[in-house]
Formats: sequence, C-alpha cells, structure tokens
Amino acid sequence: MSSVYEEFLVKHNFKSKLKRWSKKYKNKKVVLYGCGLLFDKIAELYDLKKYLNIAGVCDVRYEREKPDEYLGFSTIKPSELNGTDFDVLIFTVFDYLTCLTYLNSFEFFDERKEFTYIAQQSLKGYILSLIQKFHTAEKYYNYTKNLFKTIQYYFSCNNIEYNSKLNYTKLLDRIKNKEGKVKVVFIVESNQKWSWQSVYDELKTDDRFELLLVTLPLATRFKDKIYPQKEDIEFFSKLGMPIIDGYDYKKEACMDLRKLNPDIIFYAHPWFAETHKFPPYLISEFALSCAVSYGFNLVESTCWGTTTPKNFCANLWTMFAESSWHKPFYENGTNLKNKDILYVAGYPKMDAYKLPVNPEFEKLWKDEKHIKPRIIWAPHHSIERDGGFCMSNFVEHSKLFLEFAQNHQEYEFLIKPHPVLKSKCMAMGFMSAEQYEDYIDKWRQLPNSNAYTLGNYYDVFKTSDILITDCSSFLGEYFVSGKPIVLIESKERRSFNDFGLAIRRGMYRPQSFEDIEQILKEIFVNKNDSLKDLRKKIIEEKFFLPENGTGKYIADYIRNALGMKN
Repeated sequence: MSSVYEEFLVKHNFKSKLKRWSKKYKNKKVVLYGCGLLFDKIAELYDLKKYLNIAGVCDVRYEREKPDEYLGFSTIKPSELNGTDFDVLIFTVFDYLTCLTYLNSFEFFDERKEFTYIAQQSLKGYILSLIQKFHTAEKYYNYTKNLFKTIQYYFSCNNIEYNSKLNYTKLLDRIKNKEGKVKVVFIVESNQKWSWQSVYDELKTDDRFELLLVTLPLATRFKDKIYPQKEDIEFFSKLGMPIIDGYDYKKEACMDLRKLNPDIIFYAHPWFAETHKFPPYLISEFALSCAVSYGFNLVESTCWGTTTPKNFCANLWTMFAESSWHKPFYENGTNLKNKDILYVAGYPKMDAYKLPVNPEFEKLWKDEKHIKPRIIWAPHHSIERDGGFCMSNFVEHSKLFLEFAQNHQEYEFLIKPHPVLKSKCMAMGFMSAEQYEDYIDKWRQLPNSNAYTLGNYYDVFKTSDILITDCSSFLGEYFVSGKPIVLIESKERRSFNDFGLAIRRGMYRPQSFEDIEQILKEIFVNKNDSLKDLRKKIIEEKFFLPENGTGKYIADYIRNALGMKN
C-alpha cells in the first residue's frame, strides 16, 4: 500500500519533474531544502545524485544542531545559504511557502535566485487559472457594473486577489446594511508589538462598533512557538480592553476566527499570517482586513518583495502606510500598484505622543524628580552575523553597557530590549533563559537603572531624555519626539533605505563605544545638542503626522467606507 508521500509525488508527477530538472539544471549546483519525511521518501525511491548536481541539503532544524551529512548529502544551515555556492534551490516539502517565508523573513535566501518546488504549477494549471480569472472578472462586473474597475483589477490582480476584491465588495454592502454593531477584531501577537491603540481608542468612542482583542502565539525563526497570551491578557485587561486567548492548546492550532463573527479584522504583523493559517484571502470570505507595518520601515529589505508579504498585502482590504515616501516603497515591494489597497495614514503608535504620561511610567525611573538625565538603551535582537539584519551589538556591548551604567551614577538608565532578544540569545547560544533574566535583573538592581520589557513603551519614550540603540523601527518612532538619538551601527548592519538615511543625519553616531561618554557629556553637561534644529527640520519634511492623529484618520476612513457619518 502506497504512503501519503508516494501519492503526493505521483499526483505532482515528480518523476517527470526530476527528469526535466536534470536537463534544465545540468550544469548548475542545486540545494534541496526540507529534510522531512517527504524528502526521505524521495531519497528512498529515486537516485537523486543521478539526476542533479547536489551541493547539499538544508533544513530549519540544522540551525540548532547540524550533522555533517544526511542520507549521504552534505548539510547546510539556513543561515549559511547566502555564503553557499549554489544556483538553484529546490523545495522538497509539502508547504514550500512556509519555508520560503522563513528564509526570506530572516534574509537567509535571495529570492531573485532561481528556485522551484514539487507542486509547481504546470502549463495546464496556468491556463486553468486564466480561465478562472476571466470568470471572476465576469462575476465582479455583474455585481458592480463597474467596467473600469473590472478591467483595472483584471490586469493588476491574479485570480486569488481578484476574488478577494469581489468578496470585499460584497462584504461592504453586507456591513452597510447590517443591523446592530460592527464587530472589529484586533489580532495580537505580543503586547510589545501592539500598533493599534489609537485606532482602538477612536473606535471605542463610537458605539456603532464592538471591539475585541485576540492574542496568539509567536513563531520564532526556528519554528518554535512562544506563548505570550497570559502576559498579553494581563496587560490589556489592566487597560480595560476585552481580550481572549485565541489558541487551542489541545489541537495546537489557532481558533477559527470565523466563529467570532467579525466584520473587520486588524492584523498585528504580516509575517506570521501563514503560520496561523488565516491569510487575508481566506479572511475576505467573511471580514474586511486591515494592516499596518508593526515596525516603522527604515532599512533596505528584500522581505517586502518576497512571496509571503506579496500574497499577504495584495489580498488585504486596506493597508496603511507610514508616510508618502513609504507608499511607493510598499507598492514596489509587494506589487500593490493599481489595486486600491494602500493609503497614507501615518503611524498609529505615534499618536501616543499626544496623550498625557501614565504616572506609573515615571516610577520606572528611580530618580522620580528627574534631576538626572534619563537614558534608554534599546538593544535589537539581530545578534547573528550569518544572516538576518545584523543590527545588534548586544553580544559585544551587553557587559560594557552594564558597567557604563554602574560607573555613571550621574545618569539614569533604563534597558528596553527587543521582545525577541531573549529567544534569539537562547537560540544562538549566547545566553540561556536563566542567564538572560539574571542579566536583566542586574539592571533592575542598580540604584540608577531599571528594565522594561512590556508594551506601551511610548510612555517610556516620553519620560526619557535620550535614546541609545542599534534598532531600526525605534529610530523613526523616537525621532518624532525631537529628542536626541545615539545610533550604534554594526559594520554588517542592513543598509538604510532613503527615508532611513534622511533621518540618520539627525542622529549622533559614535565610532567606538568610548565615544558615547563624550556625546552624553556634550549634550547634558555642556548643554549642546548640535543636531536639535536639524531633527526638527527633518520631522517637518519627512513624517506624516495628521493633526487629529492617525487613529482618527484610520477610523474616519473605515466609517466613510461603511457609509457612516463621522
């Protein structure tokens, strides 16, 4: 009796594909990605070395523990792919998109290189998809009677995207005619990455909306899961926000969001949409979907041009861009031109600067009278040097910064680590969980320092005087405060995009760790913040900051789309 793996290989004509690859890649070096049970069956049934010049096999599990070989093939870590001499990547897995997402999310693989997969669409499948797209266009026109949009979407959307457009058009009509409140669900994947507070607050003032938060696990680069739901529920419950745990621990799967009867869903983070199995094209069957980048984009990244963000963004109802510069950035990266999805609205998190400070955050600083200058140190998670963004200097600077705080009692310090830093330190073997927590506790124990690891960090920003960081998004988020930033750049750091380069001019950039002391002295002792006026000019020229806030801007957009009076 044949196994499910054999049936899969027969269904997708693997033997024919193998012969075709043999001719196509005759003089090319091939890496096979995915060493699970499907690959084991392939290796058992076929003499792969007879057909392909295999440079090695790669799998996510090799990132932690890599044998020298597997089934007679040399092994490669995912993070080693960029340094490996190969021409073609072949995915030997059922779900190649999840694997490609993983590789691209951490910049382990340049998607501009050639790649293929077992279930790749045939010519027959391509022709069928064109026929389906024509039928979708016919349905769209019959429903809307809008010839211009019918033609526009036919040439700018694929069939799945076109079908999402049709679904959203029908949903808008249904919601407009709905009796009762419009139900809005916000997906939360760690309170530290929460982006929608001002939108939530604005919709909360409108009794035509019913709001709910759903918290879910985080997926790491190694496909492990982090379960922040208990912390999230406690965090948001204290703020009086209704929240439920959306994970089924027995089934080890996320809940079916359809059962919540949502009308609108706000995504927290595009990268994990595939992992939790509710991408926008499925959501379009029962709810409008909205997204904003959880981080303020300042770096050149191929991530936005890769498969998962393209599929994610192109099937949204609406995506909101941080600034007019970012609109073409996302359009070019995710192929959103002429799809009526992307709108410039500003960055919702920045609305926090308009609000009064929660007094509890003043208590984080041990010098509550604010006599001493207050310094935030915010280390990024990207401590690896063989892939990813390579921003973090935490390995080199963790001890130095702690000693710096100990030796400079004239300043107040607060460490605000990236939420992924702990798991990254564990995964890379730099610190165990116990060692990391012990390190953070040492900051809490100093008479002039503390630590903060939760969300709602804008009140930390507002009560501080300066930011020292090697991060990316924080640079844009803190910049609009007008306060000075000390940017510590690693030599391998991912390059800034044009927006990042523009605001980088307004930051202090020490050439060595020792320069930090002199920068602080110049600003706080000599009272000479030489970049202050330049920062103000950059803020006025580059950032989009709606007068009444981005939260209201987005809420008004939704009300207008639903035919509601503001």
